[in-house]
Parts: sequence; C-alpha cells; structure tokens
Amino acid sequence: MYEKKPEPSPYHHKPPMHFKDYEIHYNRDYTLTQIVPNKHNYYEFYFLISGDVTYFIDNRKYHLQPGDIILISPNQKHHAQISAETNKPYERYVLWLNPIFLDNLSSKKSNLSSIFQNTSISSSLIRLPATAYNILHSLLEKIFINTNSQKYGADLLSNSAIIELLVNLAQFRLFYTNVDTDTDIIQNVSVGNKNANSLIFNILRYINTNIYNTITINDICSYFYISRSSVSAKFQEELGMSIHQYIIKKKLFLAKQDLADGMNIQDVVEKYNFGNYTSFYRAFKSEYGHSPQKSKLIIQNSKKK
Repeated sequence: MYEKKPEPSPYHHKPPMHFKDYEIHYNRDYTLTQIVPNKHNYYEFYFLISGDVTYFIDNRKYHLQPGDIILISPNQKHHAQISAETNKPYERYVLWLNPIFLDNLSSKKSNLSSIFQNTSISSSLIRLPATAYNILHSLLEKIFINTNSQKYGADLLSNSAIIELLVNLAQFRLFYTNVDTDTDIIQNVSVGNKNANSLIFNILRYINTNIYNTITINDICSYFYISRSSVSAKFQEELGMSIHQYIIKKKLFLAKQDLADGMNIQDVVEKYNFGNYTSFYRAFKSEYGHSPQKSKLIIQNSKKK
C-alpha cells in the first residue's frame, strides 16, 4: 500500500524515453495552450483528468472530455491543443511503455500491446463509464507512487499495476459500447474497407442494443441479410473471436459491472437472459476463474480499503 496521493507538476518538455521499460508523468497546468507535434518509438497511454482539450493523432481529431483515454502507437504523430478560456486546470497522466517491456509482461493468451493496435473499426479515443474512471485513475496513482518509491518491491508493484491497468482497459474497450464515440469510429474507417467494416460495426451496435435478449448468429444474419460464413470470418478477423464468444463475454462483462454496483445475482441472471443460475455460474467461473459470489466479495472488500 502507499501512504499519500501523488502531486502533479507543471509540464516541461521531456526528452524521448531511452533504455527504460516505462515512464509515467503527472502534470497540471493553468496557462499551457499547446503541446507541439511529436512522435516516438514507444506506446503512449494518455488519461485526461480535467481541461478543455482537442487531441490530434495523424489525420484524426478528438475533442476530449475528462476521463477520456487516448492510445498512441509507435511513430504516430500527435499533439494537443488546450483552451485557456476555462477556469479548470489542464491535468493528465501520460504513461510511456516500451514495446519490448510489454512483450515481456504479456503471455501467449494475453497480448498487452493489442489494445494499442487500431483496427479499421476501432478508435484511438476510449470514453469509459464512471466506474472504469475510478479504477484506472487509482491504478495510475499506484504506478506513479511506486515508480518514485525506493521501498522494497515498489518496482514489482508498478509492473503489477501496469498489467492490471491494461487488462482492465482491454476488457472495457472490447465490451463497453459508448454511442458518443460511434460516429468518430465510423468516420475514420478507411474508404476501401468502409462497407465491410461498417457492417461489423453495425453488428456490434445490434448486439449492444439487444444484449438483454437471447441473440444468435442466425438472428444477426437474418437482420442484416448476410450469409453466416462470410460474417463469421470477417468478425473473427476483426475481433479475434466468434460472434457467439463475443456475445457471451460481453454479457458476462456487463454482469460483472452490475454485481460491482450491488445488483442481486439472480436479478443479473434474469437481466441478461442467462436462462438459469447454473448456466450463469458456469460461464462466469469459466471467464473469471471464480464464482459470482466471490466476485461480489472481492469488490466489497476492495471498496473498504
């Protein structure tokens, strides 16, 4: 555990990261209006706490809200413009990650750098719910404090928090749908792939709209007048899993969020139409490694700390 919250410092131009696994910066400014365009050979995780900011990545433009996350891959040109007309400070975390470091932290099953890979239906901007904001903000605080600590095990705690940060983000990015960023994603689809990728995106929206019902691939094929084989192959290519796997994982992800918010387990079973508790229990334990009851206890205990 750490003793006190971190204190931000004003922005200063930072030289590129060399021969390090990662760097984390926590800055707060009141008069800064622009960060000059730059690019580098490592990943960047940007987390906005406050301020009126427009962020540019290559040819894309994002007007940010507090809590927004920007993911930047190596050699992507990027910069920020900050409005000085607001009374709120420009406050943010920036985490730089060496690709080799991420490879070493990853496993065969879970590639931590995958969240930075922009597919034709994804965006550099991630806008998350309040529950996710609190989780990620807390993990960034932990990384920052342990990075600047000389205590025994601080480096291991930092690495552990980085893994937890990226795993949480990967799950939210894949299974949490926010309509505020839908238009941005579609507008940035490349022209050559627009029809095919718009179809996959519309399927994701269909699943999100009907997530409380039983959804089958036949329902989707009938709704969009498409063949099962062609859509299955395209969906697998874009998301790395079948449509059925995606639906089950999304239901379980949202069910876990509802359990975190205090919803009764049986109500969760009924809300997501799992059929019965036994089916929900087996799927939940297979996905998360523990029962729904234990998940509630873990969440309750973490809130007490």
